[in-house]
Order: sequence, then structure tokens, then C-alpha cells
Amino acid sequence: MALIVILISGNLLRHQSNTLFQAGSNIIINAKVDSLFKPIKHGFRGVALVRSINGEILNEISAPKVYLTTPQHLQLGDEITARVTLKPIVGVLNELGFDREKQAISQGIVGAASLNVKSSYFIKNRPSIRQLLFNRMFHASESLPHQGLLLALSFGERAYIPPSQWRALQQSGLSHLIAISGLHVGIAFSVGWLIGFCLLRLRFRAVWLPMICAGLVAFGYSWLAGFTIPTQRALWMVGVLITLHFIGIKTSYRFTWLVVVASLLLVQPLAAYAASFWLSVTAVAIIFMFLSFRLPLRATWLKAVLMQGCLVISMALVVAWLYQGASAHSLLYNLVFVPWFSLIIIPLLLVALVLNVFSASLSLWLFELVDRLLVPVSGALLWSDWLWFDLSKSSVLWLAMGCTSLLLSVLIQKRTLAIILLSLTLMFALRRDEPDWQMDILDVGHGLAVVIKKNGHVLLYDTGAAWQRRELRRSASASNAEVPAEEHQLKGSYAQQVIIPLLLARGHRVDGVIISHFDNDHSGGLESILDRWPEAKVWSSQRPETSDVLHQACVAGQHWQWQGLNIEVLWPPKLTSRAYNPHSCVVRLHDEFGHSVLLTGDIEAVAEWMLLRSDRLLASDLLVVPHHGSKTSSSSQFIARVNPQIAIVSSAYQGRWQLPNSAVKARYIEAGAKWLDTGMSGQITFHYRGEIRQLTTMRSSKGRAWYRQMLRKRVE
Repeated sequence: MALIVILISGNLLRHQSNTLFQAGSNIIINAKVDSLFKPIKHGFRGVALVRSINGEILNEISAPKVYLTTPQHLQLGDEITARVTLKPIVGVLNELGFDREKQAISQGIVGAASLNVKSSYFIKNRPSIRQLLFNRMFHASESLPHQGLLLALSFGERAYIPPSQWRALQQSGLSHLIAISGLHVGIAFSVGWLIGFCLLRLRFRAVWLPMICAGLVAFGYSWLAGFTIPTQRALWMVGVLITLHFIGIKTSYRFTWLVVVASLLLVQPLAAYAASFWLSVTAVAIIFMFLSFRLPLRATWLKAVLMQGCLVISMALVVAWLYQGASAHSLLYNLVFVPWFSLIIIPLLLVALVLNVFSASLSLWLFELVDRLLVPVSGALLWSDWLWFDLSKSSVLWLAMGCTSLLLSVLIQKRTLAIILLSLTLMFALRRDEPDWQMDILDVGHGLAVVIKKNGHVLLYDTGAAWQRRELRRSASASNAEVPAEEHQLKGSYAQQVIIPLLLARGHRVDGVIISHFDNDHSGGLESILDRWPEAKVWSSQRPETSDVLHQACVAGQHWQWQGLNIEVLWPPKLTSRAYNPHSCVVRLHDEFGHSVLLTGDIEAVAEWMLLRSDRLLASDLLVVPHHGSKTSSSSQFIARVNPQIAIVSSAYQGRWQLPNSAVKARYIEAGAKWLDTGMSGQITFHYRGEIRQLTTMRSSKGRAWYRQMLRKRVE
């Protein structure tokens, strides 16, 4: 049965993908907006359900979902007819970090469409009831300090929470209180049951009334949250429990959990690709396991505290695995704020949302009250980075095994044997043949980030790009929203999304960063790296504005040893006030076994010619291709002088600059070099063990999944 469901779901998505792309990449669509639109750097983005392509109406089975990017803000329920440019969904693929392809497939989205602004388009404003309610609350809470948290708790819309606040919520272990999931739907269920129970006592005699009211309130809250995947799972669990109650079947917690998980995967088999699915089912399993034990405790509140502590500790291990760290005060925060949210904030917010339909003034008073009740939460978040511990994945495994051994010592009579067996299993699981040194060329789109690791220490060459997105505050429903003020620009970077999580998971620290030049796609993540490792040295060819002992000049003639690797700077000849492409810091590194790598930044033909005229050694086994494979670089003479065995280009797949240039690629292949492209291969890793060099690419190791090939239109 499971195999049949998976095959049907996979083939349905493939059919929708083929329906979408067989009409070409420049098509006219009629689509209905299926989500709240979020502001991005160049416009707005949301999910839309395509109803027709080039005038041909699609049936419900063939109708695909797409990410739709538009120049103006669309509302949930709007219909749009426009000419769009289609692109496959291709995300960066690294050992760790955000996986756009997996997220898309878990939501049933098969393509990305951008509205062609040069063509006319037609929008039929049909905002849904949910959108209208969102607009009303948006305006009602516009002046409140915690508007972002209120919108997240009411509609599951986290785009208005500043990244710094969201990071603090994660570090404090409270992010699960803000992201609407099973806890919130469970609270809504309890509120509904209480309403039904009161009605039952007052007048009605229907014994089924509490359960019906509970189900309706839980359904309504899930609808407000947009029926996100976590709320759908929670709602499905509520439905299973109500069904078992009415049928009169009494089952064990284990059987109930298995029924819920099996039915969830039956209805949404692709949800298994979402990490949130496993977080949800793990949390429920821990609760059910706790409830199945008969504890010699009479006080209900003590049992609740003990269960909460057990849940926090267990989930902390899962969170530490996912987010490379854990908070020592997470248990205390959860013991205080879970009841605070469960008994006060969320019930009051539900009442305020209902009253918002009938009385704007009364609902505003309640919103203001809830906003004040959130002050202790925001105050506690100021201390969130205290007692936060970065944990590598091996450290998390040790902690998990320790907790498991402790649990087994309680459950299993032969405690010593259980602990010994578990410890031996862990020792073998953690045994790894570590390379002498390692180099990773990360997949950071159009940009560059190279990680060189030896003896647990890391040297970075470039840090990838940073970006900003707009945060809407003035008008949630305006068709042409103005560009918000600078204080509403939210910043992100590949350093935050990829580099830092990767290094923390490995348990490494950054000794230094070589910045080739200060274009954003190479240096954008430097600030984030230095925030995390402020003691790291920085080498660059740009003259620093202030004297800083950690800043080192990167000019020709310099050479030093780092962890036994020899590093030599070949270019530029001197420092400059602003390092552009021609001033890129060119570095050659080699080890005692003769392995060599040439890192070139974005040098162009003139710099290559000057290097050819010098007597410096350029020959290298590996060459990171200059300027992302642009035709302004990689002359035939330069390629011949370097004579690389492997040429690696860091570029975005189907990026706006159309790099690498096909003629440049042909030049390297004709010279006998193996060509690798991060846009096609994902993260590229080289392991060095003595005289042996081993190459692996992320798309060859974990990129062969059927959905990745489908989303990329079978380019693998």
C-alpha cells in the first residue's frame, strides 16, 4: 500500500511538471493565489495554483503549483492572468543548509514563474476571507511592538519577525511556541472542548458537543494558519482521535501513534521530506511514551512539569542536531512560557481574532493586552545567547547515547549490559577515517566560498554573497507598496545559511579568512563570519580603514605555513583603497605530498597576463576558475601555464549572468582538464590522504533523488 501511494504521488507531480513545462518557458497563465505573498528584494513572492496555460484550461489533477514572483503585492484568493517566464526549481545543494528543492517537493510545488513586466497583465481582486482577516489584524496591530509575533501566532506568517528575533527564539528553545504546529492546534482543541463543556452544562444535553466544538475550533485555527503542513498533521491527528472516540475504540498510545503516522503518510507521503514532520511525530511519540508509564506521582502539576522536562530534553537533542547548538536555559524557559502561551496568550488571541470580525475596538484592546503579555518573552530573549553552546554532530551523538543509556538503565534490568552494548555501538558509529586535510568548494550560487580544513582548524577563501529583503509594515494590502525605510531591511547571507551551520556541525573553528576582493558575491558573508569567530584573521588586498591587528595584507610575495600547508600569495602587487575584480588576491597552496590548489578570485585577462610575465609558479593540480568562467578571463596561455587536472567553477545554475561561458568551458576541456561546476554538481569536496586525492560532489552523493531530477528537468 505504501509503495502504491508513493508511486501515485510521485507520478502525479511528474505529470504536473510535464504539463507546466511542455508549453515552453515563456507562457501565459491564469493562476489563483494560494498563499500570502511575502516581500523579497525584487518584488513579492508566493504560491499560486495554475488553472490554465496559454488559454487551455487544466483539470484539478493536472493543475500545478508554482512559486510566483510579481512586481506588486497579491492577496490570497486573487486571480492573475499574465505572461510569465518559467524556470525549474534549483536550489544550492550543500552538506548542510537550506534545501530549496526538498522544501518545494514537500509542498507539492513543481516550478518557479516570474511575471514578465514588459507585458500587460490582469489581476482580478478576489481576496479570500483569510486574507481580509489578515489585513484587518495587520492594520489593527500596526503600532504594536510585537506585531511580528502576533501575526505569526494568528496566521502562521513569520515574514514579519526580524531575523535577529527569530534567531533568539531558536537559541532560547522557544521557536516552537511561535511556529503554529501541533501545540497550538492542541490548545485550540482544548479551548473548543471547554466551550462545548460549558454549553453542555448550561443548556444542551448532547454528550458529543465538547468534541464537536473542539474539532471546529481546531479546524478554524488551522484554516487561519493557512493549513500549513504542520497544522494539517495536527488536524489529522485531532480527526483520528475524535473518530476513535466516537467509534468507542480504546487503544494503546503506541497503536494510536502508529495509526496517526501511517494515515498522515498515506494522505501526504511527500511530507516525509520535511524535517518538521519528523519533529512533530517525535514530539508526539515522546509525550505518548511518557503517558504510558505509571508514575508514582499524585500531583497532576508535577506530572505535567516532569513531562515538559522530558519533552524539552529529548527535543533539545533533535534541535541540536538540526541547528548545531543547544541552550542550557531552554528547560527553564519552556517551563515558564509553555503554560504562559497555552493558558493565556493563545486563548486570548483566539478570542481577539473572533471579536475582530464584530468589534474592532474590543479586539484592538485584546491585541494590545496580548502585546503587553509578550513583553516578558521579548525581555527573556535578550539573554538568549547566554548559555548557548555550539555542538558538533558528534557531540550530539554522544549526548543522545548518554541519555539513551540512562533511559535503558531504568527500563532494562540488565543495565550494565545495555550500557556497554550501546557504548560500543556508539564507538563504532563515530569511527571515521579522517583525511589529512580537506577542501570544500561550497555551492553558493553566483559567488565563491572555499573551506580549507586541517586538524580541526579552518581557513576560508571568500564567504559568498549577502542580501537584503524588504519587510512590509505600512500596508499589507497595498497594490504598489513603497520601498520600506532602511530600518526595515532584513539581511541574510550564505555565511548564515551554509558556511556557519556546516562548520558548527563539524565542530571546527575559523582561524582566518582570505577575501579575494570586496564585491558582494565574494565578501558578503564576512560580517557574519566575524560575528561568530571575532578572533579570526582577515587577509585582503584592500587597505583597511582603521588599524586592526587581525587584518593582514594579501599582496604578492607573502608566504606562510598554516597547519602544515604552504600558502603563497601571487597577486596583486600592492594594496588598494578598494579591491575590485582586477585586485583579487590570488593564492596558491600546496602540501608536502605535492598536491596544489590555485585560488584566483575574479582576476581578468590583464592580471593573468601579468602573472604569466612573472616567474612565479602557477602550475597546480586544481584551479578554481577565475571570475566564474567569464569570457574576460581564462586565456589559453593562462590555462596552459597552470595546466590543471581539474578546473572548478563556482556559479549559479541558469543564473542571470549566464556563466560559465561555453567557450571558456571548451577551452579547459581541450586543455585536458576535468570540468566541475557547483551549479551542476553542488558542493565539491576533495579529501587528501597522503598521496591520494579523493573527489566527491554533493549531487552525486545525495542529489540523485527522483524529485531533484524532476525539478531540474532531468539535467543530472
